[in-house]
Amino acid sequence: MSDNMHDSNRATSRIRREQGFTLIEAMLSSAILAVGLLGLAGMTTLSFTRNSDGNELTVATNLAAELVERMQFNRRNLVNGYNGINLTSANPVLCTQNALTQPVARGDCLQWQARLFASGLAGVQAQVAVAAGGPVTLNQNNIGVTVTWIGSSRNTISGGTLVSLPGTKQVLLNTVIAPE
Repeated sequence: MSDNMHDSNRATSRIRREQGFTLIEAMLSSAILAVGLLGLAGMTTLSFTRNSDGNELTVATNLAAELVERMQFNRRNLVNGYNGINLTSANPVLCTQNALTQPVARGDCLQWQARLFASGLAGVQAQVAVAAGGPVTLNQNNIGVTVTWIGSSRNTISGGTLVSLPGTKQVLLNTVIAPE
């Protein structure tokens, strides 16, 4: 009988070792998994916000670079044709260049205005400044193109509460254009 009892004890001890997870272990691993998934969800939200910001910045930069390229093709009329362009949705008279004396600059302004307001950027506005720069003998012009818009909402904490606020964003493109 002692052999039977010894075999029975050995079988019981082996069963105890092979019982698997306890309820506490399962709850603890579930809690760890839940915390990890919550962190992943937060990172996903942040990723979408940053992706939207990046897309807006790309659109604004491309719009500014597009006008600078147009200005390079009409570099003889920089000061008279492009200086002082101020495009805002609140201003009914946007492109003020004379169609007879500055037809290329007026066409550039009208096309840029159409692209600007069709860009999808909220509250978009743009300004152009042309100023003489460098040595007078080189006749160079400093060009500044500014595109401003109301960016996607960004989350901040105010008084312990998460608040979404839109932010004003701006791209400033500075370059020098010399005559031919």
